[in-house]
Amino acid sequence: MTDILLLCLLGIGIGGFYGILATGIVVGHKGSGLINLDQGALAMYPAYTFVTMRESGDMYFPWFDFIPGPIDIPYKLSLSAEGAGTVPAFIAAMLMSLLLGIAVQTLIFGPLRNKPAISKIIGSLGALVYLTSLASYQFGSKSKSIDGILPEGTWRNPLGLDGGIEYSRILLAAIALVIGGGLALYYRKSKMGLCTRAIEDSETGVTLLSYSVNKIATVNWLISTTITGLAGILALDFVSLTPTRYTLFLVPALGAALFGNLTSPWLATSGGLLLGIFQSGAAGFTLKGWWPEWIPSEGLRQAIPLLVIVVIQFTRGHKLPVRGARFADRQPKAPIPKNWKRHCLGIVLFAFWVLMTGSSVTQGRLITSSIAAILMLSSVVVIGYLGQLSLANLTFAGVAAYLSCRFAADGSIYGFSPFPLEGPGFPSPLAMILGVIIAIGVGILIAIPAVRIRGLQLAVVTLAGAVAITELIMGNESLIGKGARSNLSVPPPEWFGVDITVDPSISRDRPTLIMFCCFWLLFSIFAVAGLRKGITGRKFLAVRANEKAASSVGVNVSNAKLLGFGIGSGLAGIAGVLTAYQQTVLQISTWDALAGIGNVSLLFLGGVGHIGGALVGAAITPAGILSTTSSEGQILRTTSSGALMIAIAIFRPDGLVSLTEPLRKQISKTRDSLRRGKEIIENH
Repeated sequence: MTDILLLCLLGIGIGGFYGILATGIVVGHKGSGLINLDQGALAMYPAYTFVTMRESGDMYFPWFDFIPGPIDIPYKLSLSAEGAGTVPAFIAAMLMSLLLGIAVQTLIFGPLRNKPAISKIIGSLGALVYLTSLASYQFGSKSKSIDGILPEGTWRNPLGLDGGIEYSRILLAAIALVIGGGLALYYRKSKMGLCTRAIEDSETGVTLLSYSVNKIATVNWLISTTITGLAGILALDFVSLTPTRYTLFLVPALGAALFGNLTSPWLATSGGLLLGIFQSGAAGFTLKGWWPEWIPSEGLRQAIPLLVIVVIQFTRGHKLPVRGARFADRQPKAPIPKNWKRHCLGIVLFAFWVLMTGSSVTQGRLITSSIAAILMLSSVVVIGYLGQLSLANLTFAGVAAYLSCRFAADGSIYGFSPFPLEGPGFPSPLAMILGVIIAIGVGILIAIPAVRIRGLQLAVVTLAGAVAITELIMGNESLIGKGARSNLSVPPPEWFGVDITVDPSISRDRPTLIMFCCFWLLFSIFAVAGLRKGITGRKFLAVRANEKAASSVGVNVSNAKLLGFGIGSGLAGIAGVLTAYQQTVLQISTWDALAGIGNVSLLFLGGVGHIGGALVGAAITPAGILSTTSSEGQILRTTSSGALMIAIAIFRPDGLVSLTEPLRKQISKTRDSLRRGKEIIENH
């Protein structure tokens, strides 16, 4: 038992990091009423600033040279040829945190203050995508490790538990408690703190008292980003730095912030410490001989924040603060599809053209875009029609992909994998059906919290669920087989005697897979169009508009939500199996939560309530039809997509597909004018 207690004690370090991030979320929410999904990235970028200043003396700014040609936009400042010291690097990182605070309030969250929840989450996700991809472009995706600012040394035999605990972990926990306690006093005693508490109750009332809501929000965002950047630097002593890893620390931080009811910095700090302690201690139980192998250590660690979030939302969700501003803008449109047959005809003609004249590279891009479109159509159902902000559809796709491979395996060695993949050896169609059915079950399981949770809080739950399911199912070698965490070779699919894929070492042309993917894309478009035009689609839109009103006219809201998630996860499962057929080797990084956010982000760009929006988003997806072959160009394209998402959230919530609407109206107006003119001429 002493080893478990020692592990719990070791968890106070990462718990302190969670606590500071959670405090930043609480402070940002107090000032703007927004749950910021970009909090991990706001810790990551100042941490990179500190590291690069120490290594090379260069300070990067959060933008890039987006103007081609001889005119260069400066984005890097070289302050030292041999690297800066700890103090200058720390000052530069803190200045970067302040710059980010001003930017996120002025450019993103300020304009989004009175927008619908879906617009807020688009802007928040846009900021996350922008900073994460920009960091990958500027600093690379390889892990970086450097000495932080906390003192070295180890406390031996702490509390008589043997072993040791680093002083850096203890000090980080103490700093978190000081920050949480200090901010609690700030909001109780200072004038600005009292004004912040006042706008939580009534923005209108504070405005009538001649206080500036924007100024109060800006001050709170500066506090939030400053302590978040500090957390990113402090964590460098025991957390390796990558753009994605810091971003995913958002999930436990959100759990801790909810523990503080999104209002109490002190409780959020305490929740972060407790979460870190529980995670570390729970990992110790997995080392015991009696622990079941089918629950892996990392899966258990990631499941704990999910359980915390779900329990808090179910038991205290009605008590969580909701900013009482009346939305001035409507939600994105979800019109009845009128041109879906034209879309299908265009897909068929384009696929035929690629088969006849396209290179193997173009064929691969068409396959990628076709699969991405099916996955985005699943989000059109859940987000666009039903109004449930789910970020887990790619996870459902991964569940279907991995389990269909396991069902199709027969104990042979596939591809370059050195391990045989055990399984019942079902035919590929049956394996796909079973994988999709299980994905639907997982989707409905995640949808259960949606019965009582909605809006940004549901996005938090689905994001936490995506992280946990990735580790509990896809990364679980006892469930999936050897290679699940690295490279899992896909059994060659065969449907009714036809080989769907071709061995890449023989030929890179894949005509059969193109036709197979296009068939499922046409099926998905037909299904989604029929759903929207039918009574079920109208029920979904009623639930999206107003759940109480929908219930009053006889709509079973709970059943509608579960059905919507079931349909969406089924379409996502189809996309997942097709991805397995395309890639022939599955890697867990393909299905992580950030990749899922990227897919949803591109759908938002195209138009979340439109079938055409899914096709537009699929066309610009990485490695899709309109992608670039340059990896650097693709990263910059993703960065630009994040910035464009923010602009769409503020100015054009219907997405890029809506840009053609004024043109269609003008054409219709011109046609009507010509018709009336012709009638006048004929009458005379």
